[in-house]
Amino acid sequence: MNQLKAVSPFIASLCIYFLALNSPMFKQMNQPQSVESAIKSIPVEEFK
Repeated sequence: MNQLKAVSPFIASLCIYFLALNSPMFKQMNQPQSVESAIKSIPVEEFK
């Protein structure tokens, strides 16, 4: 029983780590950004 009490914080931290890896925010942060959506062209009118 004492060994279980000693190991339980490590098990809990691993569970929280894997839950964080599967979270939608983490997936969105690590999603590859496409260059086309990152670079938007700005129309510039010529001055006459």
